[in-house]
Order: sequence, then C-alpha cells, then structure tokens
Amino acid sequence: MSRIFTSLFVLIFVGVGVGFLGYGVYQLDQASRTTQWPAVRGEVLECKLRSHTSDNKETWACYVKYAYDVNGRYFQGDRIAFGYNGTNYKKMHSDLKKKLSRSRYVRVYYDPQNPTQCTLATGIHRSAYLPVLFGGAWLAFCGGIFLLFFLGGSQKKLSQRLAQLNHHSLGAIR
Repeated sequence: MSRIFTSLFVLIFVGVGVGFLGYGVYQLDQASRTTQWPAVRGEVLECKLRSHTSDNKETWACYVKYAYDVNGRYFQGDRIAFGYNGTNYKKMHSDLKKKLSRSRYVRVYYDPQNPTQCTLATGIHRSAYLPVLFGGAWLAFCGGIFLLFFLGGSQKKLSQRLAQLNHHSLGAIR
C-alpha cells in the first residue's frame, strides 16, 4: 500500500513538472514563430498599469487592449509579448504603459493561420524561459525524491552487506 501511495505521489509531482515544462516549451515555440508573422496597424483602446499583492509582495504589469483589422475582419488583442509577466519592478512596467498610452496606434503582429493570435512584440521575451527552468528544476527535484523512496531499499541492503563485510573481516584477522 505504501509503495502505491508513494508512486502516485511522485507521479503527481512529475505531472506538475512536465506540465510546466510543456507549457514553457509551447511558449518558446510560439514566441519564436512570431518573428515570421505579418504586421498590421492596430489602435490602442485601453492601457493601464495593474498591480497585484500576494504575501505582502506587490507585482506590476502593463495591460493594453488593442483592435486591429486583418482582411476586413476586426479583432482585439491584449498580448504585449509571449512570456511578458508582471514583476516587482514597477518602473519598467510604468515606462511601458507610458509609451503605449502616448501611442494611438501600434504595430500588431498576428498569426496568418489564426489571426486571433497576436502580439505587439515579436521574438522570445526573457521571462518566457521561466516555465522551462521551473519545470526542469521541479523534475530534477522529483528525480531526487524518486531516488530516495525507490532506491531507499538498497540502503537496507548496504547495511546488511557492511555487517557481513565486518563479520568476514573479523574472521580474516584472527
């Protein structure tokens, strides 16, 4: 029963790591594809600085909503860049908000296969690497847990072997 519980426990934790890693790889793939996307002119509809407080820590992020037209079809988007996230560095987000607020129009890059997918900045933003790094570290942690629980039985065998070695060594000395 204990072995089944431990296996399920480890599998759940591995699943979380695989999920983060998969999401991160997807984000990096999407971000790299944006460099090939065509651009159209978009109109800024809304732009503000948002804050979020959790565990007495405040993070900031710029929020922008824009509209754009692709072949006579009207779309709206809010992505600044794949991987763009809030941080506690308020000035960076505030500067971005000021820049976007001053602009009535922005260049919107869109996926020609799915024009609802869009962004204002192309390429890989450095924070897009975070889910990959977290997922990799999490899986390494899970690997350590796996080794501790599933190879822990070999610790007992090692103790038995050392006891036998000591017994034989004592016999050889006499």
